[in-house]
Amino acid sequence: MATQRYGMAVRLKDEKREYYIENHANVWPEVLEELKKINVKNYSIFLKEDFMFGYLEYEGDNFDGDMATMQKIPIVEKWTNLMIDCFNPFPNNEENNSWVMMDQIFYME
Repeated sequence: MATQRYGMAVRLKDEKREYYIENHANVWPEVLEELKKINVKNYSIFLKEDFMFGYLEYEGDNFDGDMATMQKIPIVEKWTNLMIDCFNPFPNNEENNSWVMMDQIFYME
C-alpha cells in the first residue's frame, strides 16, 4: 500500500494561540494511539502568525472512512471539541470551522 500524503490548513484564533500550542506540546497519548491505529504517521503541524499547516502521511486504504470512524471515538471527539474552538474558518471556506484539505501540486522524493 502506497503512502498517501495530506496537507491541510486552518487559521488559529489569536486568543487561543497559547492554549492550542500548550495542548499540542502535551497531546493526550490516547489520541495519538488512535491516529496510529488508523495508519497515520509523520503528522506535523506548523504555525506562522494565524496560519496553520498540517501534514500527515497515511498508509491505509480508506482515508475518509478512517477519519470519520476515528472522530466517533469518545476521547478523540473530546479532544476535537476542545481544539475546534481555537479555529477561524479558512478564507472561502466559511461553512467549515476546521481544517481544510489542500491540493498537492508538487512532490520530490
